[in-house]
Amino acid sequence: MNPIRLALSRAFNHATLPAGMQRASCAMSLPLGVDGEVPEWCPVIPAGTFSGRDGRGPWHADINAILTEFAANQAQGIEPVVDYDHLSMVCLETGQRAPAAAWVKQLQDRDGETWARMEWNAAASAAIQAKEWRYLSPVFDFDASGRVVRLVSVGLTNNPNLFLRALNSQENRMDPIDQLLQQLGVSITDAMDAASKLAAALSAIQTLQSVTASTQTAMNSLRQATGAAADADLITVANSIMSSFVPRAEYERVANSLAQLQQGSRESELDKALDDAIKGGKIAPASRSYFRAMASQDMKAFQDFIKGAPAIIQPGATETSRAANTQQADQGKGDNALIANAKARAAAK
Repeated sequence: MNPIRLALSRAFNHATLPAGMQRASCAMSLPLGVDGEVPEWCPVIPAGTFSGRDGRGPWHADINAILTEFAANQAQGIEPVVDYDHLSMVCLETGQRAPAAAWVKQLQDRDGETWARMEWNAAASAAIQAKEWRYLSPVFDFDASGRVVRLVSVGLTNNPNLFLRALNSQENRMDPIDQLLQQLGVSITDAMDAASKLAAALSAIQTLQSVTASTQTAMNSLRQATGAAADADLITVANSIMSSFVPRAEYERVANSLAQLQQGSRESELDKALDDAIKGGKIAPASRSYFRAMASQDMKAFQDFIKGAPAIIQPGATETSRAANTQQADQGKGDNALIANAKARAAAK
């Protein structure tokens, strides 16, 4: 099969037409004038029942449906193209240019036969006059009963036959495996043959299945954690999560309040420890700030110090008498017990 025939066969056999509709093409002779002039009006769809040269069919034209469809499309600025060897049907697949030879400007019912008024361009007219092209091959849509309802396009051809068409000229004619790889996000290179493309597609599908399974597992865990239904979708689960947590501003307010309470409790603990130490005569009231700083840094060390320190002031004595008594008691005897203990702790570090 030649490349054009092969491309047409691929394109015509992969169409996505409306339910119950199919597409076909068959060739008719190009009626040149007496002097070889290019005809303006040409028959494009036979009257009555007809078939292709290869036996496909039979079809019968519904002329009213064909004319109605043509008028509706033309009102939207869409007219059937006359091209060369149906290239407009396969250009996206083959990468070939598909220049127009003419445009169908009008259709007429001539005793049940559909005729088209062609607006030829200069290049096509010259080629036809030079007898480079001999036949017209219309492409049409038909239903399950063989009723032809739409003229799609017309091709100049020298090899009249029938080709079933499955993609219209506005659709992507990429190879199905290439389309699959594209959808899977796999890059296609010129070095890839059919086997390597298939292997790449299978690998991508396996990866996708693995990711899907992991995602499903995670979704199930989220559903269980939030108490959502077993079939809840992601949006429902996300909304459940958002409604289950305290807004950040509220969290910060509560956290600050808790920190203040904890700080107040710590301050109270420090004050009580210092008050007890002073009442027990272990430290002088005048040294409270110093020992407060010590206790703030290490409460346990302060408590250990108080526990082992001797009473340097008689409990219940006034600060004046405590200071005097301490001085008298310690005259000529060097440092008092508090100072000596502090020096000893400093030397030990």
